[in-house]
Amino acid sequence: MRTPRYLLLAVLLTSFALLGAQCGPDQPDDDPLPKRAGAATPFMRTYYQTQTVPRSMQAVKIPEGTDFEDDELELTFSMGGNELVTDMDVGLTVGGEQEAKVYDLYCRMVSPIGTKSAWKPVDLSYTKTHIPFSYEFDSENSSGKWKLQLRDPVKDNDGRLRFRNATLRINDGESSTIRGLANNATETITLTSTQMKLDVLREVTAGAFPADFCVFGVKKMLQNNFTFTTSFSVRSFQIDFSILIDKSANVGKDCLMLIMAPSGGYAFGALEAWGSLPTATDLGSVALYQFSFAFANDIDLAGEPSLGTWTLALIDTKTDLKTMELTDNTPPSMTLGGRTYS
Repeated sequence: MRTPRYLLLAVLLTSFALLGAQCGPDQPDDDPLPKRAGAATPFMRTYYQTQTVPRSMQAVKIPEGTDFEDDELELTFSMGGNELVTDMDVGLTVGGEQEAKVYDLYCRMVSPIGTKSAWKPVDLSYTKTHIPFSYEFDSENSSGKWKLQLRDPVKDNDGRLRFRNATLRINDGESSTIRGLANNATETITLTSTQMKLDVLREVTAGAFPADFCVFGVKKMLQNNFTFTTSFSVRSFQIDFSILIDKSANVGKDCLMLIMAPSGGYAFGALEAWGSLPTATDLGSVALYQFSFAFANDIDLAGEPSLGTWTLALIDTKTDLKTMELTDNTPPSMTLGGRTYS
């Protein structure tokens, strides 16, 4: 007996509805998503493995509206450590089709036992915004599933914000056995001529959020890797390199630098956002910049384990044929410092 066509159609429609209902941050539909990251430490975890961010990352849209209880984007972080919480912060990255200043964004944290923070406004003027939860979860256990909820409270025509990545850090990312100890470890990796990758930086067309590397993907960036063999909790880092530019290029504004930890943790921004730019050496039609950026207790990377491969990635976010080239005038070098685990 032949199955009626309307019954087959109903089955197909039901299947598509079920598939659609399952799509979310962990279940991509047609567009790609990065891989989920593992824990850097029991107290520190990034949502996506930054090294796997693809071109045209799937738009994980943040809901708009006023119904805060029923329609927010919820992201779950499985944490460990089994210690009492004393402080917490979230580093959050989003993107959008319009400039950051036109958007409204609020977030809150929900603990494993159901404690909810207040909804907090998020300052979108930073590439990775940090939201502190300095007292809301005092004396709760660090272990369990923590939930970050995101919502745009104004339903207007500004377009939908897109979640890109986030890092949850409890107790500064460290266990009580090492937290507060003096910095007593350091390691420097300077790339040799056979290790370094020197080239003209690829030009890409940035989106409305100029530093949104999820638009063009990490693979388009010129990457240099530094493999550290000493194991400690990172509290400081320094990065050194040189760039030869067309004198009319705006290297501070247009060159984007991304630092990626082995765990998938990340820090990024235009070079001018990392610190004061050095004085350029005039070489006629071109100029040489020798950069050295150093940070102590950087909020993006403090608490990351040093062991493994760290990555420096660079790209030119303006397509104007004004070249920027990574050179060996200052061989790419990275120094990590911090506290030993024992």
